[in-house]
Amino acid sequence: MPPLPSPSSLRTPLHTLLQSPLEPVLHLSRARLVALGLIYLIVHLSAWAVYTYVAPQAYESFTLRALAALGAVPLFLLDPDDVAENAWAHAYVLLYLAVAGPFLQVWLYFMNGGADPRVLAVCLVALLMYVITDWRYATAMLVAAFGGGLALAASLDGLPAAFTREHGFMFALSWLCGLLLGVSSARQDQHRLQSTLAALGVMAHELRTPLASMGLLVESLRDNDESATARRAGQRLELLMRNLHQQIDSQIVNAQLLILRRGEERIAARTLLQEAIDGFPFRADSERRAVVLEPGDDFHFVGTRRLFTQVVQNLLRNALVALRQHKGAPEPGDITITTARRDGRGVIEIRDRGPGIPRHLQRSVFRPFVSTAASHSNGLGLAFCQNTVRVHKGRLTLRSGVPGGTTFVVTLPTERDAPAA
Repeated sequence: MPPLPSPSSLRTPLHTLLQSPLEPVLHLSRARLVALGLIYLIVHLSAWAVYTYVAPQAYESFTLRALAALGAVPLFLLDPDDVAENAWAHAYVLLYLAVAGPFLQVWLYFMNGGADPRVLAVCLVALLMYVITDWRYATAMLVAAFGGGLALAASLDGLPAAFTREHGFMFALSWLCGLLLGVSSARQDQHRLQSTLAALGVMAHELRTPLASMGLLVESLRDNDESATARRAGQRLELLMRNLHQQIDSQIVNAQLLILRRGEERIAARTLLQEAIDGFPFRADSERRAVVLEPGDDFHFVGTRRLFTQVVQNLLRNALVALRQHKGAPEPGDITITTARRDGRGVIEIRDRGPGIPRHLQRSVFRPFVSTAASHSNGLGLAFCQNTVRVHKGRLTLRSGVPGGTTFVVTLPTERDAPAA
Protein backbone atom coordinates (compact mmCIF):
# COMPACT_ATOMS: atom_id res chain seq x y z
CA MET A 1 0.00 0.00 0.00
CA PRO A 2 1.42 3.43 -0.90
CA PRO A 3 2.35 5.57 2.13
CA LEU A 4 0.37 8.66 3.04
CA PRO A 5 2.09 12.06 2.89
CA SER A 6 3.86 12.86 6.16
CA PRO A 7 3.31 16.21 7.95
CA SER A 8 6.84 17.29 7.06
CA SER A 9 6.04 16.84 3.37
CA LEU A 10 3.51 19.67 3.61
CA ARG A 11 6.28 22.20 4.09
CA THR A 12 7.28 24.24 1.08
CA PRO A 13 11.08 24.62 1.05
CA LEU A 14 12.70 27.07 -1.34
CA HIS A 15 14.10 24.31 -3.57
CA THR A 16 10.53 23.11 -4.19
CA LEU A 17 9.51 26.58 -5.35
CA LEU A 18 12.59 26.78 -7.56
CA GLN A 19 11.70 23.46 -9.23
CA SER A 20 8.07 24.38 -9.98
CA PRO A 21 7.22 25.15 -13.64
CA LEU A 22 8.00 28.68 -14.85
CA GLU A 23 5.12 30.83 -16.07
CA PRO A 24 5.92 33.67 -18.50
CA VAL A 25 2.70 35.44 -17.45
CA LEU A 26 0.92 34.57 -14.22
CA HIS A 27 -2.67 33.36 -14.72
CA LEU A 28 -2.06 33.33 -18.47
CA SER A 29 -5.18 34.00 -20.54
CA ARG A 30 -6.26 36.18 -23.43
CA ALA A 31 -7.78 38.71 -21.02
CA ARG A 32 -4.50 38.85 -19.11
CA LEU A 33 -2.48 39.51 -22.28
CA VAL A 34 -4.92 42.23 -23.40
CA ALA A 35 -4.71 43.85 -19.96
CA LEU A 36 -0.91 43.87 -20.11
CA GLY A 37 -1.02 45.37 -23.60
CA LEU A 38 -3.32 48.15 -22.40
CA ILE A 39 -1.15 48.84 -19.35
CA TYR A 40 2.05 49.21 -21.38
CA LEU A 41 0.30 51.20 -24.11
CA ILE A 42 -1.30 53.68 -21.73
CA VAL A 43 1.70 53.98 -19.41
CA HIS A 44 4.17 54.87 -22.16
CA LEU A 45 1.94 57.40 -23.92
CA SER A 46 0.86 59.05 -20.67
CA ALA A 47 4.44 59.05 -19.33
CA TRP A 48 5.59 60.96 -22.40
CA ALA A 49 2.90 63.59 -21.80
CA VAL A 50 3.71 63.88 -18.07
CA TYR A 51 7.48 64.12 -18.49
CA THR A 52 7.12 66.55 -21.39
CA TYR A 53 4.46 68.96 -20.10
CA VAL A 54 3.71 68.32 -16.40
CA ALA A 55 7.14 67.50 -14.98
CA PRO A 56 9.55 68.23 -17.86
CA GLN A 57 12.71 66.15 -17.93
CA ALA A 58 16.00 66.81 -19.65
CA TYR A 59 15.71 63.67 -21.71
CA GLU A 60 12.39 62.38 -23.06
CA SER A 61 11.66 60.95 -26.51
CA PHE A 62 8.28 60.61 -28.20
CA THR A 63 9.80 58.23 -30.77
CA LEU A 64 11.10 55.95 -28.03
CA ARG A 65 7.79 55.99 -26.17
CA ALA A 66 5.85 55.33 -29.39
CA LEU A 67 8.02 52.32 -30.22
CA ALA A 68 7.56 50.97 -26.69
CA ALA A 69 3.79 51.44 -26.98
CA LEU A 70 3.66 49.78 -30.42
CA GLY A 71 5.55 46.82 -29.00
CA ALA A 72 2.45 46.06 -26.93
CA VAL A 73 0.31 45.45 -30.03
CA PRO A 74 1.31 41.75 -30.37
CA LEU A 75 0.00 41.18 -26.85
CA PHE A 76 -3.49 41.90 -28.19
CA LEU A 77 -3.02 39.32 -30.97
CA LEU A 78 -1.04 36.47 -29.40
CA ASP A 79 -2.81 33.27 -28.46
CA PRO A 80 -2.16 32.19 -24.84
CA ASP A 81 -1.30 28.70 -26.11
CA ASP A 82 1.45 30.18 -28.30
CA VAL A 83 2.87 32.16 -25.39
CA ALA A 84 2.99 29.00 -23.26
CA GLU A 85 4.28 26.58 -25.90
CA ASN A 86 5.92 28.49 -28.77
CA ALA A 87 9.50 29.42 -27.95
CA TRP A 88 9.45 32.56 -30.11
CA ALA A 89 6.19 33.91 -28.67
CA HIS A 90 7.37 33.03 -25.16
CA ALA A 91 10.67 34.85 -25.71
CA TYR A 92 8.98 37.90 -27.26
CA VAL A 93 6.64 38.40 -24.32
CA LEU A 94 9.43 38.09 -21.75
CA LEU A 95 11.80 40.32 -23.74
CA TYR A 96 9.17 42.99 -24.32
CA LEU A 97 8.08 43.04 -20.69
CA ALA A 98 11.71 43.47 -19.62
CA VAL A 99 12.87 46.00 -22.26
CA ALA A 100 9.77 48.21 -22.34
CA GLY A 101 9.46 47.95 -18.56
CA PRO A 102 12.39 47.97 -16.14
CA PHE A 103 15.20 48.39 -18.71
CA LEU A 104 13.67 51.50 -20.28
CA GLN A 105 12.79 53.07 -16.92
CA VAL A 106 16.26 52.46 -15.46
CA TRP A 107 17.94 53.85 -18.57
CA LEU A 108 15.77 56.98 -18.57
CA TYR A 109 16.47 57.46 -14.88
CA PHE A 110 20.21 57.54 -15.48
CA MET A 111 19.91 59.57 -18.71
CA ASN A 112 18.07 62.25 -16.71
CA GLY A 113 20.81 62.44 -14.12
CA GLY A 114 18.96 60.47 -11.49
CA ALA A 115 16.07 62.92 -11.33
CA ASP A 116 13.58 62.46 -8.48
CA PRO A 117 10.46 62.11 -10.70
CA ARG A 118 12.07 59.07 -12.33
CA VAL A 119 12.56 57.23 -9.05
CA LEU A 120 8.86 56.49 -8.64
CA ALA A 121 8.65 55.01 -12.16
CA VAL A 122 11.55 52.64 -11.46
CA CYS A 123 10.09 51.54 -8.11
CA LEU A 124 6.62 50.98 -9.57
CA VAL A 125 7.90 48.91 -12.49
CA ALA A 126 9.93 46.75 -10.08
CA LEU A 127 6.78 45.93 -8.14
CA LEU A 128 4.80 45.45 -11.35
CA MET A 129 7.17 42.75 -12.59
CA TYR A 130 6.34 40.55 -9.60
CA VAL A 131 2.62 40.98 -10.27
CA ILE A 132 2.93 40.18 -13.98
CA THR A 133 5.27 37.21 -14.12
CA ASP A 134 6.86 34.42 -12.10
CA TRP A 135 9.07 35.78 -9.29
CA ARG A 136 12.11 34.04 -10.76
CA TYR A 137 11.56 35.68 -14.14
CA ALA A 138 10.89 39.03 -12.45
CA THR A 139 14.11 38.87 -10.45
CA ALA A 140 16.18 37.94 -13.52
CA MET A 141 14.53 40.74 -15.54
CA LEU A 142 15.28 43.37 -12.92
CA VAL A 143 18.90 42.31 -12.47
CA ALA A 144 19.49 42.34 -16.24
CA ALA A 145 17.53 45.58 -16.75
CA PHE A 146 19.33 47.49 -14.00
CA GLY A 147 22.75 46.34 -15.15
CA GLY A 148 21.97 46.89 -18.83
CA GLY A 149 20.35 50.30 -18.32
CA LEU A 150 23.23 51.48 -16.19
CA ALA A 151 25.85 50.27 -18.67
CA LEU A 152 24.06 51.83 -21.67
CA ALA A 153 23.57 55.16 -19.94
CA ALA A 154 27.21 55.24 -18.85
CA SER A 155 28.40 54.52 -22.39
CA LEU A 156 26.26 57.31 -23.86
CA ASP A 157 26.36 60.08 -21.29
CA GLY A 158 28.73 59.09 -18.54
CA LEU A 159 27.67 57.67 -15.20
CA PRO A 160 25.46 60.27 -13.48
CA ALA A 161 26.62 61.62 -10.15
CA ALA A 162 23.07 62.22 -8.93
CA PHE A 163 22.50 58.60 -7.82
CA THR A 164 22.00 59.06 -4.09
CA ARG A 165 21.80 56.72 -1.18
CA GLU A 166 18.14 57.73 -0.77
CA HIS A 167 17.39 56.61 -4.31
CA GLY A 168 19.33 53.40 -3.77
CA PHE A 169 17.37 52.73 -0.60
CA MET A 170 14.04 53.26 -2.42
CA PHE A 171 15.09 50.97 -5.27
CA ALA A 172 16.24 48.25 -2.88
CA LEU A 173 13.11 48.53 -0.75
CA SER A 174 10.71 48.29 -3.69
CA TRP A 175 12.68 45.38 -5.11
CA LEU A 176 12.73 43.55 -1.78
CA CYS A 177 9.00 44.11 -1.24
CA GLY A 178 8.22 42.75 -4.69
CA LEU A 179 10.46 39.72 -4.17
CA LEU A 180 8.93 38.91 -0.78
CA LEU A 181 5.41 39.26 -2.15
CA GLY A 182 6.22 37.07 -5.16
CA VAL A 183 7.84 34.32 -3.09
CA SER A 184 5.16 34.37 -0.40
CA SER A 185 2.40 34.18 -3.04
CA ALA A 186 4.11 31.23 -4.74
CA ARG A 187 4.66 29.52 -1.39
CA GLN A 188 1.02 30.03 -0.41
CA ASP A 189 -0.22 28.55 -3.69
CA GLN A 190 2.11 25.58 -3.25
CA HIS A 191 1.05 25.01 0.35
CA ARG A 192 -2.64 25.19 -0.57
CA LEU A 193 -2.10 22.60 -3.27
CA GLN A 194 -0.12 20.32 -0.93
CA SER A 195 -2.81 20.51 1.76
CA THR A 196 -5.54 19.66 -0.74
CA LEU A 197 -3.57 16.72 -2.11
CA ALA A 198 -2.88 15.42 1.40
CA ALA A 199 -6.58 15.63 2.24
CA LEU A 200 -7.45 13.67 -0.90
CA GLY A 201 -4.89 11.02 0.03
CA VAL A 202 -6.37 10.67 3.53
CA MET A 203 -9.92 10.43 2.16
CA ALA A 204 -8.87 7.69 -0.25
CA HIS A 205 -7.13 5.83 2.57
CA GLU A 206 -10.21 6.04 4.82
CA LEU A 207 -12.32 4.29 2.18
CA ARG A 208 -10.53 1.07 3.09
CA THR A 209 -12.48 0.79 6.36
CA PRO A 210 -15.93 0.22 4.80
CA LEU A 211 -14.31 -1.93 2.13
CA ALA A 212 -12.88 -4.18 4.83
CA SER A 213 -16.38 -4.73 6.22
CA MET A 214 -17.68 -5.45 2.73
CA GLY A 215 -14.89 -7.98 2.32
CA LEU A 216 -16.37 -10.17 5.05
CA LEU A 217 -19.70 -10.23 3.25
CA VAL A 218 -18.04 -10.98 -0.07
CA GLU A 219 -16.11 -13.85 1.48
CA SER A 220 -19.28 -15.42 2.86
CA LEU A 221 -21.00 -15.15 -0.51
CA ARG A 222 -18.01 -16.56 -2.39
CA ASP A 223 -17.72 -19.56 -0.07
CA ASN A 224 -21.46 -20.32 -0.03
CA ASP A 225 -21.90 -24.05 -0.66
CA GLU A 226 -25.67 -23.94 -1.09
CA SER A 227 -26.16 -21.35 -3.82
CA ALA A 228 -24.23 -21.15 -7.08
CA THR A 229 -25.78 -17.72 -7.70
CA ALA A 230 -24.39 -16.43 -4.39
CA ARG A 231 -20.94 -17.78 -5.22
CA ARG A 232 -20.93 -16.08 -8.61
CA ALA A 233 -22.11 -12.82 -7.03
CA GLY A 234 -19.35 -13.14 -4.43
CA GLN A 235 -16.71 -13.69 -7.11
CA ARG A 236 -17.88 -10.65 -9.07
CA LEU A 237 -17.91 -8.54 -5.92
CA GLU A 238 -14.43 -9.75 -5.03
CA LEU A 239 -13.15 -8.63 -8.44
CA LEU A 240 -14.88 -5.28 -7.99
CA MET A 241 -13.29 -4.82 -4.56
CA ARG A 242 -9.84 -5.59 -5.93
CA ASN A 243 -10.41 -2.91 -8.55
CA LEU A 244 -11.57 -0.46 -5.89
CA HIS A 245 -8.47 -1.12 -3.80
CA GLN A 246 -6.31 -0.53 -6.84
CA GLN A 247 -8.15 2.72 -7.57
CA ILE A 248 -7.57 3.84 -3.98
CA ASP A 249 -3.88 3.00 -4.27
CA SER A 250 -3.77 5.03 -7.48
CA GLN A 251 -5.37 8.08 -5.87
CA ILE A 252 -3.02 7.91 -2.89
CA VAL A 253 -0.02 7.78 -5.24
CA ASN A 254 -1.42 10.60 -7.41
CA ALA A 255 -1.91 12.76 -4.32
CA GLN A 256 1.85 12.67 -3.73
CA LEU A 257 2.67 14.37 -7.03
CA LEU A 258 4.50 17.25 -5.29
CA ILE A 259 6.76 15.11 -3.08
CA LEU A 260 8.13 12.70 -5.64
CA ARG A 261 11.69 11.49 -5.40
CA ARG A 262 13.90 10.08 -8.12
CA GLY A 263 14.25 6.30 -7.94
CA GLU A 264 17.34 4.19 -8.55
CA GLU A 265 15.84 1.01 -10.04
CA ARG A 266 16.89 -0.06 -13.51
CA ILE A 267 13.72 -0.68 -15.45
CA ALA A 268 13.15 -2.34 -18.82
CA ALA A 269 10.54 -0.28 -20.66
CA ARG A 270 8.68 -3.11 -22.40
CA THR A 271 8.57 -5.26 -19.26
CA LEU A 272 7.16 -2.30 -17.34
CA LEU A 273 4.51 -1.70 -19.99
CA GLN A 274 3.41 -5.32 -20.07
CA GLU A 275 3.17 -5.46 -16.28
CA ALA A 276 1.19 -2.21 -16.20
CA ILE A 277 -1.26 -3.56 -18.79
CA ASP A 278 -1.62 -6.91 -17.03
CA GLY A 279 -2.29 -5.21 -13.68
CA PHE A 280 -4.74 -2.63 -15.00
CA PRO A 281 -8.34 -2.97 -13.73
CA PHE A 282 -10.12 -3.22 -17.08
CA ARG A 283 -13.92 -3.04 -16.87
CA ALA A 284 -14.46 -5.60 -19.60
CA ASP A 285 -12.55 -7.94 -21.92
CA SER A 286 -13.21 -5.53 -24.80
CA GLU A 287 -11.13 -2.87 -23.04
CA ARG A 288 -8.26 -5.30 -22.58
CA ARG A 289 -8.36 -6.27 -26.25
CA ALA A 290 -8.34 -2.60 -27.24
CA VAL A 291 -4.81 -2.17 -25.86
CA VAL A 292 -2.02 -3.35 -28.16
CA LEU A 293 1.66 -3.29 -27.25
CA GLU A 294 3.32 -2.99 -30.65
CA PRO A 295 6.83 -4.31 -31.44
CA GLY A 296 9.61 -1.81 -30.93
CA ASP A 297 13.07 -1.21 -29.51
CA ASP A 298 13.40 -1.89 -25.81
CA PHE A 299 15.47 0.33 -23.50
CA HIS A 300 16.39 0.61 -19.85
CA PHE A 301 16.01 3.68 -17.67
CA VAL A 302 16.48 4.55 -14.02
CA GLY A 303 13.40 5.26 -11.91
CA THR A 304 10.85 3.86 -9.49
CA ARG A 305 8.89 0.95 -10.92
CA ARG A 306 5.81 1.68 -8.81
CA LEU A 307 5.65 5.30 -9.95
CA PHE A 308 6.14 4.55 -13.64
CA THR A 309 3.57 1.76 -13.49
CA GLN A 310 1.18 4.41 -12.19
CA VAL A 311 2.18 6.74 -15.04
CA VAL A 312 1.35 4.12 -17.67
CA GLN A 313 -1.93 3.17 -15.99
CA ASN A 314 -2.98 6.82 -15.66
CA LEU A 315 -2.41 7.35 -19.38
CA LEU A 316 -4.28 4.13 -20.17
CA ARG A 317 -7.19 5.20 -17.96
CA ASN A 318 -7.41 8.57 -19.71
CA ALA A 319 -7.42 6.89 -23.11
CA LEU A 320 -10.15 4.44 -22.12
CA VAL A 321 -12.34 7.21 -20.68
CA ALA A 322 -11.95 9.19 -23.91
CA LEU A 323 -12.88 6.15 -26.00
CA ARG A 324 -15.93 5.33 -23.87
CA GLN A 325 -17.23 8.87 -24.23
CA HIS A 326 -16.48 8.92 -27.94
CA LYS A 327 -17.65 5.54 -29.19
CA GLY A 328 -18.82 3.38 -26.31
CA ALA A 329 -17.16 -0.03 -26.29
CA PRO A 330 -13.59 0.21 -27.63
CA GLU A 331 -12.31 -1.98 -30.47
CA PRO A 332 -9.02 -3.88 -30.78
CA GLY A 333 -6.19 -1.49 -31.60
CA ASP A 334 -7.97 1.62 -30.37
CA ILE A 335 -5.04 2.10 -27.98
CA THR A 336 -1.54 1.33 -29.18
CA ILE A 337 1.66 1.53 -27.16
CA THR A 338 5.07 1.65 -28.79
CA THR A 339 8.67 1.94 -27.63
CA ALA A 340 11.65 3.33 -29.52
CA ARG A 341 15.12 4.81 -29.21
CA ARG A 342 15.60 8.30 -30.62
CA ASP A 343 18.65 10.52 -30.35
CA GLY A 344 20.06 8.46 -27.52
CA ARG A 345 16.87 8.58 -25.45
CA GLY A 346 14.07 6.11 -24.84
CA VAL A 347 10.57 6.94 -26.05
CA ILE A 348 7.20 5.49 -25.02
CA GLU A 349 4.14 6.52 -27.03
CA ILE A 350 0.55 5.80 -26.01
CA ARG A 351 -1.91 6.60 -28.82
CA ASP A 352 -5.69 6.41 -28.79
CA ARG A 353 -8.41 6.83 -31.40
CA GLY A 354 -10.53 9.02 -29.17
CA PRO A 355 -12.02 12.43 -29.96
CA GLY A 356 -8.78 14.31 -29.26
CA ILE A 357 -8.18 17.22 -26.90
CA PRO A 358 -9.18 20.74 -28.03
CA ARG A 359 -6.15 22.96 -28.58
CA HIS A 360 -7.22 25.54 -26.00
CA LEU A 361 -7.24 22.82 -23.33
CA GLN A 362 -3.95 21.13 -24.22
CA ARG A 363 -1.92 23.74 -22.35
CA SER A 364 -3.72 23.15 -19.05
CA VAL A 365 -4.28 19.38 -18.92
CA PHE A 366 -1.04 18.81 -16.96
CA ARG A 367 -2.11 21.14 -14.17
CA PRO A 368 -3.55 19.63 -10.96
CA PHE A 369 -7.36 19.46 -10.79
CA VAL A 370 -7.79 20.07 -14.52
CA SER A 371 -9.68 17.36 -16.40
CA THR A 372 -11.14 17.10 -19.89
CA ALA A 373 -13.35 14.15 -18.94
CA ALA A 374 -17.11 14.71 -18.83
CA SER A 375 -17.32 12.18 -16.00
CA HIS A 376 -16.14 12.89 -12.47
CA SER A 377 -12.37 13.18 -12.21
CA ASN A 378 -10.08 14.89 -9.72
CA GLY A 379 -7.66 15.90 -12.47
CA LEU A 380 -4.53 14.64 -10.73
CA GLY A 381 -3.49 11.85 -13.09
CA LEU A 382 -1.72 13.84 -15.79
CA ALA A 383 -0.13 16.22 -13.29
CA PHE A 384 1.29 13.19 -11.48
CA CYS A 385 2.56 11.74 -14.76
CA GLN A 386 4.32 14.93 -15.79
CA ASN A 387 5.94 15.46 -12.38
CA THR A 388 7.13 11.84 -12.22
CA VAL A 389 8.70 12.01 -15.67
CA ARG A 390 10.24 15.44 -14.94
CA VAL A 391 11.75 14.26 -11.63
CA HIS A 392 13.47 11.47 -13.58
CA LYS A 393 14.97 13.96 -16.08
CA GLY A 394 12.47 13.09 -18.80
CA ARG A 395 9.72 14.87 -20.67
CA LEU A 396 6.00 14.19 -21.18
CA THR A 397 4.29 15.83 -24.14
CA LEU A 398 1.10 15.31 -26.11
CA ARG A 399 -0.03 15.55 -29.71
CA SER A 400 -3.72 15.79 -30.40
CA GLY A 401 -6.16 16.79 -33.10
CA VAL A 402 -9.94 17.24 -33.06
CA PRO A 403 -10.89 14.74 -34.34
CA GLY A 404 -7.83 12.56 -34.62
CA GLY A 405 -7.06 11.01 -31.27
CA THR A 406 -4.32 11.80 -28.78
CA THR A 407 -0.74 10.64 -28.39
CA PHE A 408 1.17 10.99 -25.14
CA VAL A 409 4.94 10.80 -25.55
CA VAL A 410 7.24 9.94 -22.65
CA THR A 411 10.91 10.63 -23.37
CA LEU A 412 13.49 9.35 -20.87
CA PRO A 413 17.27 9.17 -20.56
CA THR A 414 18.42 5.60 -21.12
CA GLU A 415 20.82 3.40 -19.18
CA ARG A 416 23.11 0.80 -20.68
CA ASP A 417 21.33 -2.44 -21.27
CA ALA A 418 21.35 -4.36 -18.02
CA PRO A 419 19.07 -6.78 -16.23
CA ALA A 420 15.91 -4.93 -15.22
CA ALA A 421 15.10 -4.44 -11.57
